[in-house]
Amino acid sequence: MDLTEQTAEQMLELLQLFALRHYRFVPPEHVIRLQQQLESSRRGRGDLLSNYPVLLRIFSLLAHAEIPPTMSELGIALETPFSSTTRIVDWLVRAKLIERVGDPKDRRIVRVRLTENGQEVYHTGMDFNKKQLMKLLAIYTPEEQKQILRLISKLADYIPAEK
Repeated sequence: MDLTEQTAEQMLELLQLFALRHYRFVPPEHVIRLQQQLESSRRGRGDLLSNYPVLLRIFSLLAHAEIPPTMSELGIALETPFSSTTRIVDWLVRAKLIERVGDPKDRRIVRVRLTENGQEVYHTGMDFNKKQLMKLLAIYTPEEQKQILRLISKLADYIPAEK
């Protein structure tokens, strides 16, 4: 087994370890409220609606968009069919996390953006994640932290090339 394969196996083991440990954490109150809010608006649906990485992508896209995206633009960014994008948006609108808004230049165009509540949920979640990462990184020296950041950045730069 070569070094790359060994490293990949070790990373998989670490991911599994993190996944197992994740379930031992008691989620903070804001996460519990968000889960309850999302579940109550789901109406028993599954698929992408329960996929939290997809939700993180949506929240990140909307939080960083200078101009709110159209439904089509959001679907393209998520790489999901228009029907799935519509279901997700409907769900998040019912949960009062995003809203549909008209385009001031063309009334036929519908855009989506985070509501004030959605922005609060997103920023609270990012703050919580930052605090958790700071706890994890505290065991490393500043030099080791720079090295970790450099290596993770290098890995992240390569991921889009694998489409």
